[in-house]
Amino acid sequence: MIVYHGSIRKFHHFENETVVQKKLPNDIDTIGTWFTSDIHSSKPFALGTETVIEKSDTEFWEDGEPKVVQYDKPVQGYVYKVYVGEPHIKDFESYNLFMEERDKYCDYLGKKRNITWLDKAILLNKEEANKALRQKLINHAYAGFVIRNMNLDGKTTDLYCFFGEDILQIADVIPVPVDSID
Repeated sequence: MIVYHGSIRKFHHFENETVVQKKLPNDIDTIGTWFTSDIHSSKPFALGTETVIEKSDTEFWEDGEPKVVQYDKPVQGYVYKVYVGEPHIKDFESYNLFMEERDKYCDYLGKKRNITWLDKAILLNKEEANKALRQKLINHAYAGFVIRNMNLDGKTTDLYCFFGEDILQIADVIPVPVDSID
C-alpha cells in the first residue's frame, strides 16, 4: 500500500522524534503517525511557518542600532511517499464511527452526562485518551487504522494512522513549493 505524509521537516526515516504533525481536529494528532491516501491531501501538512528573529534592515533605535524584529516566514516542506506492506488495520467507515470509539476513553469538561465530541466540549485527557485507544487497537493486533472518506482542507481522502515506525518505508521525498496547493 502507498500512503502520503506531509511534513515541514526533512528526515530519512520515521521516528517519533522526527515527525512533527499539523494539528488534527478534535485532538487526535497524538494517536500515531498520520497519512493520507493521496498526495494532494497531504500537501497542506507540508506547508507552515517558522518564527524568525533577526536584526531589521529598515527599523533602527535612536542610537542607530538596528531593532530586532520577529515575524513568521512561510516554510516549504515535503510530501513523503511511503510504502507500507499489508498491515492489519482497523477500518472505520466514517469519522463519526472513529470518534465514537475514541470517546469511550475521553473525559470532557461539562455539567451534563454522557458528553461526546459532538458537544464540542473541552477534552481534559487528550494524551490518556489517545494512548488508551492506541493500546486497545494494538492489543487486538492492529498496526493502525484507516478513517474512510475524511474531509481535510476541502479534499476527501482516506486518513491512515500507524503506530510503529518499523512498517513505514519512505519510497520518495517530494519538495512542496508554497504556491503548490491546489
